[in-house]
Amino acid sequence: MDATMLDRGVKAAMNGWFLGVLVAALLAFSGCGDGKVVVRGVVNVDGQPIEEGSISLEPADGQGPTTGGMIKEGKYELTGNAAAIPGDKIVRIVGLRKTGKMIEAGPPAPKGTLIPQMVQCVPGRYNDHSGLHVDVTPGKANTHNFELDSKSTPSSPLQ
Repeated sequence: MDATMLDRGVKAAMNGWFLGVLVAALLAFSGCGDGKVVVRGVVNVDGQPIEEGSISLEPADGQGPTTGGMIKEGKYELTGNAAAIPGDKIVRIVGLRKTGKMIEAGPPAPKGTLIPQMVQCVPGRYNDHSGLHVDVTPGKANTHNFELDSKSTPSSPLQ
């Protein structure tokens, strides 16, 4: 085997290795390999976006992991490790709104530090006793928006 043939063989092996690494990286970054999908949307209570909060999706059958993330200015996006495995999910939402009052922060903040008072604005029927369900479908990003009503009483015994 002459040097030219050896050089071609090394180049071919390097090209094959590079292509393999590139495909593996693309699969890792796209999330295709784990079957999870991105879930995003908006969450409003009484027509107003939740200022701050959290959303979680747990398997309705109790099998598999629960995932979730933060809601900020009414929007959420579950990506990366927080992406969801497809299937029927129970949705739990916690949301906070400012009252307009300032309160003392307390430790470890310096004495006299004031912060906005926040209150829970989402009724228990959407979190601890949630009756919300969504179907996370495989293959592409899912959008699930939630229009919650804090004033009406639920039609089921959930509070």
